[in-house]
Amino acid sequence: MANYFERGEQIEDYSILDILGEGRYGIVYLAENTKEEKCIIKLLKKEMLKSSKKKLFYEQEILKRLNSSKFPKFIEYLEIDNLPAYVLEYIPGIVFEDLLADDSYMFSKAQIYEIAAQLIEIISVLQQNNIVHRDIRPPNVMMKENQDIVLIDFGLARYIDNKRYTKQDDYWFLGDFLIHLYYTSFYQDLDLEDKPWYEELDITEQELLFLKKLMGIEDTYTNIEQIRTDIMKLKM
Repeated sequence: MANYFERGEQIEDYSILDILGEGRYGIVYLAENTKEEKCIIKLLKKEMLKSSKKKLFYEQEILKRLNSSKFPKFIEYLEIDNLPAYVLEYIPGIVFEDLLADDSYMFSKAQIYEIAAQLIEIISVLQQNNIVHRDIRPPNVMMKENQDIVLIDFGLARYIDNKRYTKQDDYWFLGDFLIHLYYTSFYQDLDLEDKPWYEELDITEQELLFLKKLMGIEDTYTNIEQIRTDIMKLKM
């Protein structure tokens, strides 16, 4: 069973403010340090210690390697009751999962292109460090108040080996993520049968080809420059 820390309890030099989330592998806490600065603590569950310690190691090492405002900064490693944990920078903002849950929020095409352009730059930074994220989904993409995009949760991130872990993994997730944004302005007639996204979304042929290439449905992108070029054409 997982060990839960309640609000006000201490983990080393950190005071717990809230539980932000829980997954199969661990628990994520909002905490603050002795200077009352907020941070994130990710604690591995005891039952996942044997099977997931290596995965936690990957996340730590990758976050240490990245030095950009596009990702949370790694602060320190902790051992709590013999369980591995680490502390990350707290970044204020809202994840896209919450934005998409608000039915009144619709993304314009101009907004979608701008978000896509930012995500392309994020993927480019990852590739410069030989990293593939493998989980660019609405819960893991955050928008700050100034509209800057931040990518979080590196639990599935790995080093690119061009075999099991490839650049195309992130291209697929980017395409799927953008489809979620396009659907915010989609109205479905309840009398009509469900169709695949590429048949029912109101998008141009150019947009359709762009998304299909990201997802490997029709040809595929081989490098980030090709994607950057095509999103610039869509923005024009």
